[in-house]
Amino acid sequence: MLCGVEILCSVVAVVARVLGRALMTICSPKFSTAGLIGSPTTAWGGGGAKTKVHVESEKQQLPPPPSPPALVLPAFKRNCTDQEQRAPATSTKAARGRPPRLVIPAAAPVAVARGGVDPFGGRETDVATETEVKGEGFCLASRRGVRHAMEDGYGVITRHKIEGGSQLAFYGVYDGHGGRAAVDFVADKLGKNVVAAAAAAATMSRHQAAGSSSPSQQRREEEDDVTAAIRAAYLTTDSEFLSQGVRGGACAATALVKDGELYVSNVGDCRAVLGSRGGVATALTSDHTPGREDERLRIESTGGYVSCGGSGVWRVQDSLAVSRAFGDAGVKQWVTCEPETARVSLTADGDCRFLVLASDGLWCKVSNQEAVDAVAAAAAAGGGSGVHVAGSTDPCKELVAMARSRGSRDDITVMVVDLQPFLPV
Repeated sequence: MLCGVEILCSVVAVVARVLGRALMTICSPKFSTAGLIGSPTTAWGGGGAKTKVHVESEKQQLPPPPSPPALVLPAFKRNCTDQEQRAPATSTKAARGRPPRLVIPAAAPVAVARGGVDPFGGRETDVATETEVKGEGFCLASRRGVRHAMEDGYGVITRHKIEGGSQLAFYGVYDGHGGRAAVDFVADKLGKNVVAAAAAAATMSRHQAAGSSSPSQQRREEEDDVTAAIRAAYLTTDSEFLSQGVRGGACAATALVKDGELYVSNVGDCRAVLGSRGGVATALTSDHTPGREDERLRIESTGGYVSCGGSGVWRVQDSLAVSRAFGDAGVKQWVTCEPETARVSLTADGDCRFLVLASDGLWCKVSNQEAVDAVAAAAAAGGGSGVHVAGSTDPCKELVAMARSRGSRDDITVMVVDLQPFLPV
């Protein structure tokens, strides 16, 4: 009985050792089932020593295990080329399970209507409205700045005949502020008032000078009468506008040509510059700004004041940047409309070639000499000695473009008057 138990224990021990080694082999990283499946009887038969050696031998003869299969992830879908789109799908089920590609159409460009207003209620603030005019003896170009409305204007009366055989011609450039009411009124009324007043003054002077001592004295008196008539026309136009009770104001630079004499007047910061045959620029006006010493003294003497803000701009009563203008009823006590007038004789040698009238949108970026040089260059490009303004607006357009390229954001209006037809024969 005892011997049987000992034999059973020995068998159990041998089996346990064999199972232990087999489990170690299975758990090994190099384990392969080929050895076990190929010779199961060898692994389990005979005594313990034979089994151990044979298993070790089989373990050493096992071929290297194959590499584990690679994990393949599906690639993200991308835009296919035409050739790829024509290739058949490898997995219909996968294609069905994939969501369709989201296509966002490109935004269509916003169309902006002419005139500065777009169809969606916005405002086109940086696209200017341009005007070009070719007239008898003058040309004009105008371009709107960044304001909501163009506030410049102009007026021309050519070859107006008056009693005694004289002819008058009037040219004006106007720069409004606070709306278009003032500039529209001045553009319509001032030229007519100046021509009517000058014609009446000339007629009266001839009647009063009949039988006087000398023709030169008569001429001097008539010239003084024309200057006084221009002043009266300015003041009358201003009074007529103020009587309407409309807000806003306007600056002006005008030229009246009569019997070989050029009368240039201004209020505000519009300017007139004469171009001579020698190419020298001569300013015939002086800007009326609160920073001018004589203008400041005039305003302060009547109880007003001028101030200079952080931007360096002088203003009347902290509001208006010009000291003379049409309109501006709120500060009319200090902002007069009395013009300053300069007279130039147009001589037969033709030294006075042309006149440049422009709003401050030009003069804030272009000097007097630069303006004259640009017009003279345009005249030379035309192939003659004259300005040729009757046939081209190029001189004005070039000046407008020059000011705009230098950063002028104000309204710009430039008029060039050819003075050659007014020279004495």
